[in-house]
Amino acid sequence: MRILQITDQHIGGPNEKPWAVDVRSHFNQWCQKIKAISPDYFVVTGDLCLEQGDTDVYKWIKHKLDEVSIPYFVLSGNHDDPTLIADVFGLKHDLKDDELYYSRQLGAYKVLFLDSTPGTLSGTQLTWLEKELRVASNTPQLIFIHHPPVLAGVSYMDMHYPMVESSRLQLSNICRNSQNDIHLFCGHYHSARTITTAFSTIYITPSSYVQIDPFSVSFKPEHTIPGYRIIDVSEQSVRSAVHYIFNHDT
Repeated sequence: MRILQITDQHIGGPNEKPWAVDVRSHFNQWCQKIKAISPDYFVVTGDLCLEQGDTDVYKWIKHKLDEVSIPYFVLSGNHDDPTLIADVFGLKHDLKDDELYYSRQLGAYKVLFLDSTPGTLSGTQLTWLEKELRVASNTPQLIFIHHPPVLAGVSYMDMHYPMVESSRLQLSNICRNSQNDIHLFCGHYHSARTITTAFSTIYITPSSYVQIDPFSVSFKPEHTIPGYRIIDVSEQSVRSAVHYIFNHDT
């Protein structure tokens, strides 16, 4: 099974180009790339909108994703509104107390999609996750979430916008107590990272908008080359690699 992951598009209005980046052009190029690669599925792990959830932006994104004609899944990030995403993308049945989290059977694998919009995970969502992992029979177990559940060595994000520590610890304990080989795919940090912990392997995927200088304590772009991740899953292994689109227009 092959999955493509894209994250942190930060798309605003038709003429908005934050940091002089044509984010809509980046998104269009990525849609063409996914058509060429033709994975089994693709996942958009949050921060679809530039600053805050916007129905018109979600509708524009949905139109573009539908044109790709490959099954896809959408998560909410801290610059999104999960209720608007659920409304536009037809996911109202997965909305629970304004949180958008759900599971899907993808081939032989049950994949979990979490909602960390406020930088935390509610007790209700964590209880649901614990039950899902308890009954999961497949190894490896794939989880998609916007925020990494660890500090990741990107100074600005670690200092200002990490997942709240209590949620990091609770999620870590749930994963550690499960009997699954857990692979957790995130975004949010605008950087590429792979972090191995006692309870899981965490993959942080670069943004399709801008990458953050990992050594700067203030927000400083490192470059504006859009990135994405390819994930190949089998019973024996999970192979994952980050790729960039170098022929982009900004």
